[in-house]
Amino acid sequence: MPRTCTICMHSDRSEIDAALVAGEAFRNIAERTGTSATALVRHKGDHIPARLAKAEAAEATQADDLLGQLLALNRETMTILHEARGSGDNELALRAIARAERQVELQAKLLGELREGTTVNVLISPQWHELRAVIVNALVSFPEAKRDVIEALGKLHVSA
Repeated sequence: MPRTCTICMHSDRSEIDAALVAGEAFRNIAERTGTSATALVRHKGDHIPARLAKAEAAEATQADDLLGQLLALNRETMTILHEARGSGDNELALRAIARAERQVELQAKLLGELREGTTVNVLISPQWHELRAVIVNALVSFPEAKRDVIEALGKLHVSA
């Protein structure tokens, strides 16, 4: 008769699974949760892949909703950016630009266009061209900074 997995029965299984998926050291997880590294190795090999497959299916159904939420946040960020530029609040405009950059990165990850360890050339995307124009326009009141930013942007290379 097969052994019962002590990790599957552990009260902190969700935390343990998350730590295993994140790649935390078996020794650290074992010390923190009062389990053995051997049990963690067995659990990861025997049970985590099946749970990940189920989780990926659930995540796929949630991805559309997440993307919708992200796009709504992006629209709100762009509204704030345009209002800040209109009122001359350059500090707020620059913060909105930074937020928009993070949102574009997250959107790319959600859409599978950006993966860790791979390179995506955002310099050819229409969103980058729009964002670049917004950045340069936001610096109109700061001619030296605008010049430096334009110079730095000019050094970026497009490689298709």
